[in-house]
Amino acid sequence: MPDLTLIAALVGGLVILAVAGDFLVNGAVALARRIGVSPLVAGILIVGFGTSAPEMVVAVDASSQGQPGIAIGNIVGSNIANIWLVLAVPAFLVPLATRQFGLRRSYWIMLAITALWIGWTAFRPVTPAFGFILLATLIVYSVLMLVWTSHAIRKGIDVGLDDEEHSLGTVAMLVNLVIGIVGLPLGAHLIVEGGVGIARTYAVPEEIIGLTLLAIGTSLPELGAGVAAAVRRRGDVVIGNVIGSNIFNLAGSGAIIAFFGPTDLAPTFLQFDHWAMAAAAIGLGLFVLPRSRVTRLAALAMLLVYAVYIYGLVHGWDIAGEVESWIGRA
Repeated sequence: MPDLTLIAALVGGLVILAVAGDFLVNGAVALARRIGVSPLVAGILIVGFGTSAPEMVVAVDASSQGQPGIAIGNIVGSNIANIWLVLAVPAFLVPLATRQFGLRRSYWIMLAITALWIGWTAFRPVTPAFGFILLATLIVYSVLMLVWTSHAIRKGIDVGLDDEEHSLGTVAMLVNLVIGIVGLPLGAHLIVEGGVGIARTYAVPEEIIGLTLLAIGTSLPELGAGVAAAVRRRGDVVIGNVIGSNIFNLAGSGAIIAFFGPTDLAPTFLQFDHWAMAAAAIGLGLFVLPRSRVTRLAALAMLLVYAVYIYGLVHGWDIAGEVESWIGRA
């Protein structure tokens, strides 16, 4: 039986992360509007960054404490959860449209970064050199989004600008930013301490803790933002947030982990979790590329797939081994 303080630290940290992430997103979007950045850019870049801030803070905290398995498990697990859970829950409530300006461009970039991460880590450890590549990719993506959006606005193209009637006042904006900035590192520290302690008590690998409890917990800001957007019939915002978050998770949090490297990945990533992350990324394209709606039936299927993924993770499925065996027999 783990110390109750460890359980309290883990649960409390997850709650603080979710609440602080929501405050940070609200404050950041209000700040973007105040300085004249379009809501679209704010949604893709600032909200995408804001909802990924918990993963980034956990990456710093876990890596600095010599727990890279938790950090990597958190970002890989979050990218899987973002598609099969965070996207599915709002779509189950309200079917989601996929016609947002720039959505397909962002999807291709997300797919490329996912392939880069999986391809590099299949043959090499996560090194500082890889971190610089990821960081450069993130900067290029952010600049391109600004350029594409500004060019479209100048040409009079509808880029989905929403109204500003719910913008926060100056004091509320500052309060939201302060709560987010203070709460995120506090929550991250608590969940790392609690997660590592519980993992050691039950001899659970730290990677599993990162891929499950922490991945779902740090995806709560994305889930909260997704449900709120779906209720407002802004399905394009839901999918844009998921894509932006996945890009920032790998290229931003991944770069942070790499700078603490070199780090070799645990076998579970190459044997199972990277396969699941690739499948989730490709599956999202089945909706984004043809601009098809994410229906309630599709959402239910994604939730079932996520349940199967968790089952396979807990039971140690080895997809890489099965593929190698199949190729050998062929």
